[in-house]
Amino acid sequence: MLKTGEQGLADIVQGLQNWRIWWMLSWNDVRRRYRRSGLGQFWLTMSMALTIGGLGFVYSRLFHVDVSRYLPYIAATFVSWAIISSLVIENCTAFSENENLLRHVYLPRSLLVFRVMARTFVVAAHNIIIMPLVFAIFHVGVNSNSLWLAPGLLLVIVNGFWFGLFLAIVCARFRDVPQIVVSIMQIIFFVTPVMFQPEQLTQRGISVLGWNPFASILEVLTAPILGSPPSEFALLSCVIMAAVGLLLIVPFAGRYAPRAVYWL
Repeated sequence: MLKTGEQGLADIVQGLQNWRIWWMLSWNDVRRRYRRSGLGQFWLTMSMALTIGGLGFVYSRLFHVDVSRYLPYIAATFVSWAIISSLVIENCTAFSENENLLRHVYLPRSLLVFRVMARTFVVAAHNIIIMPLVFAIFHVGVNSNSLWLAPGLLLVIVNGFWFGLFLAIVCARFRDVPQIVVSIMQIIFFVTPVMFQPEQLTQRGISVLGWNPFASILEVLTAPILGSPPSEFALLSCVIMAAVGLLLIVPFAGRYAPRAVYWL
């Protein structure tokens, strides 16, 4: 157990030390995906903006919520959910999409997860442009609670890393798992307060929502953006998930990550 733990920790440290490699690869991924496109990666921003605008006006009427309060909310939740879902779904293929690279070059396995994470945040940086525009239109201000975004983002990164590395290893071994993960994430989307606000639920609904870890992860990102501090429950849940996840993934990665190349 100690030996596998040391191997897993060494892999993660090496992955961090080689940040230039995964940053270059992630940036190249984004550029290659939209090569010869007039708007490039801003097509994602346009698509996200149209989705937020359309759903904001429609669902504000369905939920009988003031659009000036609802549209900024889903602007924050949609952009945040795009980060969370990408960290989960795209890490399922972090190893399999780099099959040739792993077979010919030794790379820390964690480096490929960092590559996916960096790519996700590069895309998110383009989508973030939407929020200042929406906030300016509906006069949503920034206050001192926005400082909670820094620890919230750190918690999302840590949880996204250990869970992404776990999925990358499992999906390299079992090729049906990525499709299962995509289906589960679609269900989680509808039971996580992305399109609805928690206060729209009954007290029992809010209690049930507490069992959804993605609701806590989403809250630590969106609450500071909207000018409110995240709840103590959400912060504590994310801290516990991060601590337990790191303790489990280090020996798990040390034992199984080196075998991924034989499963591909």
